Amino acid sequence: VVSLRWTVADFAARSGVPASTLRYWDDIGLLPAGRLDNGHRRYGPDHQARLEMVRMCQALGCSTEEVQLILDAPNPAVRAAYAERTLPVVRERLEVLLVAVRVLEHVAVCQHPDAASCGAWMQSVMGPSPSRGNS
Repeated sequence: VVSLRWTVADFAARSGVPASTLRYWDDIGLLPAGRLDNGHRRYGPDHQARLEMVRMCQALGCSTEEVQLILDAPNPAVRAAYAERTLPVVRERLEVLLVAVRVLEHVAVCQHPDAASCGAWMQSVMGPSPSRGNS
């Protein structure tokens, strides 16, 4: 038996997702709410777990249709094909984010007046180069 303890307003406050978005996601089947006998929507811990999966997919840049495919495709081969197509793109984004981390780590401690005068800043972006030296 699924525990349906939160109203739409409660779940919106708890999750940080607007109530209108929760209703929309329910209407399109992305995050189907439980229903009381009077038809009112209710949410429980299982909904919270699915909501976190939706957020993860959104963070990857997935469209609503792609999120539904990842979460609900009845054929695992369809999900696998999507994952195989998408993994290279996500890996490329990850590489960019890792460079951004290196840059920000350096910027946090850099004493140069600007980025152009800091050779280490450029190395954090481009990596070491024999032609640039290691200033």
